[in-house]
This record gives sequence, C-alpha cells and structure tokens, in this order.
Amino acid sequence: MKKALAAGLLAFGAATPALAADCSDVVWHQDVLAQYPSVANACQDVIEKDGKQYVKLKAEFVRYSEPRKAMLDVYESDGSKQRQTVALKSGATVDAGGNQVGWDALPRGYELEFYVPSDRFEVDEVTMVTPVAPVAPETRPAELPKTASWVPALGALGLVLLALGQVFTRRRRT
Repeated sequence: MKKALAAGLLAFGAATPALAADCSDVVWHQDVLAQYPSVANACQDVIEKDGKQYVKLKAEFVRYSEPRKAMLDVYESDGSKQRQTVALKSGATVDAGGNQVGWDALPRGYELEFYVPSDRFEVDEVTMVTPVAPVAPETRPAELPKTASWVPALGALGLVLLALGQVFTRRRRT
C-alpha cells in the first residue's frame, strides 16, 4: 500500500512541473522576440519535453518555400492573425489524418497546431492538421463540349466560290 502511494505521489510530482507552466511563465529568447515581437500573444499552451519548454501555437498554412521555410498566419489571442515565416526542421513532415505529408505538398488554408521551442522560432512538432475551409479540387471537364459544326464553314466556302465565279465571268465578258 505504501509503495503504491509513494509511486502515485512520485508520478504526480514528476507531472506537476509540466502542468504548472503556462504562457506567462515562458521566457522568450531575444532571437525569437526579434523575429516575432508579439509571440507571447499567440501562445496557446506550454509543455515540457526532455527538460525543455515548448509553446503550442495555432496557424493557418499559407505556403512553403526553400530552404525549409513555411509562411503561416499565426492566430493571436485576440483573434487576429500575424503572418510569420517559420523555419522547419530537416525532414519535417505534417501528420495529415494519419498520412505523412511534406510541407511542399500541403495545400493552402490548413489549420495547424504545432510546437516551437522558446529559444528559437522553429517548428518542432505538428500535432494536428485540419482544413479551415473545404479545399475543392479544381474540376475540369474531360472533354470540351461540341458547340460548333462544320456546316457554317461549308456555307462560307460556297459564298466565296460564288463570288469567284462572278469575278471570272465578268473578266471573260470584257
């Protein structure tokens, strides 16, 4: 009984530091603040992983660019969005409904929840990807509709031949 109680208290004590941290406790590195001064307003949650603090952010995907950069509209706590360019880890992919998708294949308008470390503005882990609005695939008809016919062209050719016949007839008589 005492062992179970001690194990429970030990587990609770180990989990408490990760639960105690919140957005107001994060000490942002100067490089992060230089790139994104209002990053504290975008903080959704804080977790601790391997003794390091990570901040959860939400954003809407805009586009991917080389070398390993993603342009995102980051949601702030007041509901506004800030456009930011975020560095991506080498080989980073996005878990889109159980499928690993490269950032270059991600369509615009997807909502992302991801974690950034407090000492650099780099996407560490993407936890969720959902479409903000349904992204309709571009539909194109398999074949263009047949709206024209060759009959008007044949009529025009007949008129041209009649006109030529009149010209030759007049030349012959003169």
